[in-house]
Amino acid sequence: MNILVVFMLLLQLAVYPANTLGNENPNPAVKPSLAKPTITAEQAVQKVKDNFTIPENYVQLSTGYNDYNNRATYSLNWNAVNQPSGSFHAEVDAMTGDILNVGQWEGPLKPVFRLPVLSAGEAEKIATDLISKLASKHQSEMQLVKDEQQVFALNNSQPFTYNFHWIRIVNGIQFPGNGVNVSVSGDNGQIRNYNYNWTQDLVFPEAANVISPEKARQVFTDTLMIQLQYYLPQMMNPQKPEPQRVLLVYQLANKYNGGAIDALSGKPVTLDPQVGIYRSMNSVSGVPVGTTTEATSPVIKATGPDAKGNNQQISRDEAVDVLKKVVEISSDLVLRNSSLNPDWQNPSEQVWNLNWNSESSNMGEQRYLNARVNARTGDIVGLSMSNAKNPDDKSNPLDREGAQKLAEDFLKRLQPERFKLVKMESENVYGGKMPPNIQVFNYVRVVNGIPVSRNGMNIIVDTVAKQVNNYDLNWSNVEFPGSSGVLPLDQATERFLKARPLELNYSLNFQQNGQQEVRLVYQPSTDYSMYIPAMLDAKTGDPMDWYGKSQSQWSKPHNYTDIKGNYAEKEIGIMGLTGAFGEYGETFRPDEKITAGSLLRAMIMAEGNNRDRVLTDDDVLKIAKERGWLHEDLKLGSELRRDDLSKMMIRLINMETSAQVKGIYAVPFKDANTIEPDSLGYIALAWGLGILKIDENTLQLNQTVTRAEAAYALVHAYAVERPQNVYMKG
Repeated sequence: MNILVVFMLLLQLAVYPANTLGNENPNPAVKPSLAKPTITAEQAVQKVKDNFTIPENYVQLSTGYNDYNNRATYSLNWNAVNQPSGSFHAEVDAMTGDILNVGQWEGPLKPVFRLPVLSAGEAEKIATDLISKLASKHQSEMQLVKDEQQVFALNNSQPFTYNFHWIRIVNGIQFPGNGVNVSVSGDNGQIRNYNYNWTQDLVFPEAANVISPEKARQVFTDTLMIQLQYYLPQMMNPQKPEPQRVLLVYQLANKYNGGAIDALSGKPVTLDPQVGIYRSMNSVSGVPVGTTTEATSPVIKATGPDAKGNNQQISRDEAVDVLKKVVEISSDLVLRNSSLNPDWQNPSEQVWNLNWNSESSNMGEQRYLNARVNARTGDIVGLSMSNAKNPDDKSNPLDREGAQKLAEDFLKRLQPERFKLVKMESENVYGGKMPPNIQVFNYVRVVNGIPVSRNGMNIIVDTVAKQVNNYDLNWSNVEFPGSSGVLPLDQATERFLKARPLELNYSLNFQQNGQQEVRLVYQPSTDYSMYIPAMLDAKTGDPMDWYGKSQSQWSKPHNYTDIKGNYAEKEIGIMGLTGAFGEYGETFRPDEKITAGSLLRAMIMAEGNNRDRVLTDDDVLKIAKERGWLHEDLKLGSELRRDDLSKMMIRLINMETSAQVKGIYAVPFKDANTIEPDSLGYIALAWGLGILKIDENTLQLNQTVTRAEAAYALVHAYAVERPQNVYMKG
């Protein structure tokens, strides 16, 4: 959801003046003046240079000054002007001189995995030393929370990093909204990311009279904090021909603030219906600028899902005609661009993206209109237009009830049949002060009496202009399973709280007037990693993540207990951090013979890509052959010889063409005469590149490969600077 918040905020900033968002000044038309910055941009640059290493080739520096939400900051950006590309960004508080954010990205000419030379403990010391320099005044008020579930991927792109999270502690209670995050590169100890978030002048309620954990649990259960929903996991690659899954799950209900219970009053923390805004990513079809025509609740001819009645696609001009039935397009608006793109939610269908804006050179007077029209059905699935009137105009605005009527009249005309299948609901994904002229309404789709997560209609009404400014339809064309056999709600709640017991925390909430309020709450626990259960399978009760994977499918690291002193201890440890070689849990069995299936599974797991841990043998064989790792007719249960291992590793690093060149390779092994001519190039390259571990100058070709040797080979294969990957699958 966080990314949705960002998109919505960008949209709001583009549509509304900055002084209407997050401004605590009672008169939003008057921007509060901040005190003069205490440091200059040059001093901010020097502070960053004193504490971070900026790559020498990042010579292009740009600086900016931002005054937003009563905070002044310098934005500093270093960029490479030559290859390899890269950038380094920092944000510095102009009043305090605190470094707030640092992040860097690099794009090497050749993808390469750099072996980590730091242990987790060494990386932690680097991160702690940085905290001591940059946040020492708060260091005693924070607690390090380690992500024991952090999984690394040997994906030959960005450096291998360790992540650390310090949380603010107040009155002995965690305040997750504040703290410091640090990422340290495992290959050279450089700081990859730094984020410092500390809110001043907050009032924290005393914890003397909190309700008991048992009472909080009872309130959670009685309030029906979790809800049966249909859940459609986001497709990792909408271009791939895979059906959209529809899952029955139990997850936290949207009307409550993440399952929070006020620890002092014992009441659930509900949301102000006006604070919640839900906007999907695809609703922001362009960068809106300006204001548009003043249309008030136009009469709309519904196009509906079956308006076309066939699979033919409408043209751009026909899409424009559909839109003209909804809103008058002012003559000074010019269609700047249009594009036909797949619908991310229904990949088999396409959507026309249409973007107009006025020709005025004065940015403050520009107007815009953006729309999205389904090219097969003629449905208008998205609409965004600029303000028709000054939002500070207080002349007879609509109240919320009047705005709701206008919104529902709009939806009934635009989607008469679908509107019968939704109910209004609030969702808190936008915190902060709402513009004074805005009312927001979210309608969730209901199937078989069960709400459908991320399906429905979202609409924003300008109460001064008395018009709909934003409309978004998310409607998946899928079959929904029946709900027979689901767990009773009380059993689901019990399992949810077992997976995520309630914890006492301070929570920062934004009120509609823009003020910040700290509340002491009981909330379902989080381990501050991506692996917390987001929901439960409604039939089995198994924890699931946001991709709809059950817990057995999650990648998780392994800290092997039987590798100390082994020659490949470091390499096996790295493979454990990727979640690979987990057949035996926390034991690795380094001297056991490796099978083709075990190695191929490890190769797939080590690359990450959010792939399921649970793969059938057919899956493994299919992926291995797609990637070109396996040409031979090996059985997955077959043990591997060193020539087999060499071939798989050389194919992994895309050097098979070189290995197949005849007459140029020689190896110094005493038993080199045992090598088949077709294998010589593979073995020579694997040995020369440090992938094979050979002792005493003897290859021992017929000796089967151990698990330790396979782990050693795989890690060192990734350390090779290799040609660009040629496959794009998986």
